[in-house]
Amino acid sequence: MIIKSSERIRCVNDRPPLFEEPFDSDDASDAIAELEGEEDVAAAMAEALDTFVRDNEEYVEEGAVEEALAFACLVAARISGIAPDESAHHWLDRNPFTVSGDLRRLAAAAFALATRPRDNWFNEVQADWQGLLEHLEPYRKALHGEPQEAPAPFVPDLSRQKGQWLRAFWSIAERSLPDDTPYADAAERLVLAVNEAPDWLAWWRPANLQELLVFGQLTPGAYTERISRGRATAEAWIDFGHSHEVSDLTQVIDDLQRALTAAGRHLGLDPVPALPALPG
Repeated sequence: MIIKSSERIRCVNDRPPLFEEPFDSDDASDAIAELEGEEDVAAAMAEALDTFVRDNEEYVEEGAVEEALAFACLVAARISGIAPDESAHHWLDRNPFTVSGDLRRLAAAAFALATRPRDNWFNEVQADWQGLLEHLEPYRKALHGEPQEAPAPFVPDLSRQKGQWLRAFWSIAERSLPDDTPYADAAERLVLAVNEAPDWLAWWRPANLQELLVFGQLTPGAYTERISRGRATAEAWIDFGHSHEVSDLTQVIDDLQRALTAAGRHLGLDPVPALPALPG
């Protein structure tokens, strides 16, 4: 999966879910992940939005509305370059497409349906409807061509008080790699050493981002990589093509070096420094 599915946030006693952004739900994030595999992203978006507008005029249904709103917001962010959601910046960086007049019209119509206050499942279950509408306002303005001020450029704070600039998450099949495995233990020690190395911080600084997030899949198969730049973070989704059960833990060094090299290449950074040896 390219964009992580977010679990719907529920209050105690199973009160209505709180959707804080248009990509919060599993339906939305799964639809966006599937869209990423389309040969013609704009055409697939237009088809889905057209179906939504035609089929939900009387009542806006669960599932359909979450997908359509997410698609409409991505169209809006492509038009304006403004998005309050980091996940939108990452998705757009990986998926260039052109917004035609028809696609913009469909996105605006779908956005209006998804945010109308009546006959709308989304409105009925939303715990803070007004707060969501305020969050979505930059997308609405972009779809309608209304003027809006772009946010100030992001300025990272890479002081030690702000913590680590590199984080890594490892998974096997459909679950996280257990912390007590030799690979996970070695990877944790290596990432900590990189975060503490001045030459690696100097390498990262020109990216002008707060964090690099590495999502490593450890399953046998082909090597694949997807790198993206957001507004404040970079993400490297790497399928390393091998199991976590390696005979030599220097494989951990090779894997992290490969991920950092791929990220640096996408971000236009200098060649990576040498990784430290695995700390004892």
